[in-house]
Amino acid sequence: MKTVFITGAAHGIGLATARRFAGQGWFVGLYDINSEQLDALLASGDFPNACGQHCDVTQPASIKAALQHFSSHTDGRLDLLVNNAGVLSSGKFEEIDPASHDLIVDVNIKGLTHVAQAAFPLLQQTVGATVVNLCSVSSVHGIPLLAVYSASKYYVNGLTEALHIEWAPYDIRVTSVKPPIVNTAMGHQLSPQLAEKLGVDMEPEHVAEAIQMAAEGKRVGYLLGTSARLWGWVDKLLPEAGRRGLVRYLTGH
Repeated sequence: MKTVFITGAAHGIGLATARRFAGQGWFVGLYDINSEQLDALLASGDFPNACGQHCDVTQPASIKAALQHFSSHTDGRLDLLVNNAGVLSSGKFEEIDPASHDLIVDVNIKGLTHVAQAAFPLLQQTVGATVVNLCSVSSVHGIPLLAVYSASKYYVNGLTEALHIEWAPYDIRVTSVKPPIVNTAMGHQLSPQLAEKLGVDMEPEHVAEAIQMAAEGKRVGYLLGTSARLWGWVDKLLPEAGRRGLVRYLTGH
């Protein structure tokens, strides 16, 4: 039985991904800071082959304990790591609480990095293992009113590209998915200006489907949605001034 370890699995994209793979007969590891929701999910009967417990990706000891817990249920097998846990703060850069900026760095950058590194031994010993990192369309160009979040996703993109090469000799494939705004609690934290201009037009189930596509594919990254793919293509062709102008138009800034 194939196995998947998912961070941020109690809600949104993580939960949709867990449901998708559980429905296809995978053994699913659900890990999140929301222990009560995890307990409810595991008791619901929706996950007949699953395990899960509290995991705070900002705490290396918590990550290590979660992976040990998962490994004890899978005999050390980890076919797919879905690095999904993430946070977002939206607004004028100078007005956002510095603690919120710190949390983005701690979760989206440090957390994702520590999870990938801690999972490496399990991935290495599993033939054909894959890592799917949750990135964002905001890694195409820095987005005003999402400056630190956008920068964190640039990091995710760069780490993914590097590990895609570095871990290939170990038969570990590393890729990412880059969704636009998704209809989740986090997606609805966007400032009204961005939400109105960019729209909330993708469901978590669509991202879960893309995560499976990425896990089964060959590319290093997948922009999700027609508009995002068009933006990514046009952005590569425009001069710098044109790129900035396009972002101003898209975000109404």
